[in-house]
Amino acid sequence: MGHVYYHHPGDNQFSLDFVHEAPSEIVARIVEYDDDVAVKVRRYDLDSEFFGIYTSRVGGGDVGDLEFDFGEALSEMGADNGTIVARLLEIYQALIAQNEEEKGVPVEAYKNIDIDALPDALNRVSWEGDATDVAGRLASNLILKHALPNANHRTAVALVQFYLRRIAPDFSMPETSVEIDSETYDWREWVNEYINESKRLLTVRRKNVLLKHLSDFGATTLERKHEVHIDLTAYELDMYPAEAKTVYATAHEELWIEFVEEAVERTDNPELMETPGLSKAEFAERIRTLE
Repeated sequence: MGHVYYHHPGDNQFSLDFVHEAPSEIVARIVEYDDDVAVKVRRYDLDSEFFGIYTSRVGGGDVGDLEFDFGEALSEMGADNGTIVARLLEIYQALIAQNEEEKGVPVEAYKNIDIDALPDALNRVSWEGDATDVAGRLASNLILKHALPNANHRTAVALVQFYLRRIAPDFSMPETSVEIDSETYDWREWVNEYINESKRLLTVRRKNVLLKHLSDFGATTLERKHEVHIDLTAYELDMYPAEAKTVYATAHEELWIEFVEEAVERTDNPELMETPGLSKAEFAERIRTLE
């Protein structure tokens, strides 16, 4: 069938990191990992036999136990970046608290917050254009940096609403999640289409060389956790990693601009597609006036 798992089917905390047809190369790669990396190996037999190494960082804890005292780091970012990042972290903490209240269990952190990546994400945003364009780029670049230990997509959606409210105070995002049962919440169907494609683009952008090897071995479909399938024939994989990062970053930005445009249409705020967006300095200043 040409089907390969990106997240290990026995434990989705493990993701595919390396593939090779020679067992000796698999062993050589395994011994190179640091002690804090756990490893699983899975054998595949498609057009040819090969092995995949799945890895996961060990020693994670609850998000609630993470250190959020970033005062010194924020002060070194510059006034505008520091103001926006501080508010972003507040949004993130609120989302995690809400998630824990809804599900009744702590949210697991598989890494620390990469605080230095957040101002870099803001610096990569083109802050010129219509409000929906800027909001989409802002969300996209936050997700691309993947600086938060989890909930990067949910935080990005919340940031879109927060940004647009600085322009149109009465704006509210259409409902993006739905209660499945008393302990489970999921994305609504219309949002899920964007989230899944976002995850596909992220995977192809980061792993195009690995996916090209899989394709050469006969793989046609890669399955991420939560049944997100990537049709390997639908994406150009044969390019240098630097080129892939640029090409798929652009596609990712376009996807999130489309998401914001649909959101404002669904809430009868189409004028935001023609309203000038806020610059970084203007956005930061409006945050400061809230405090």
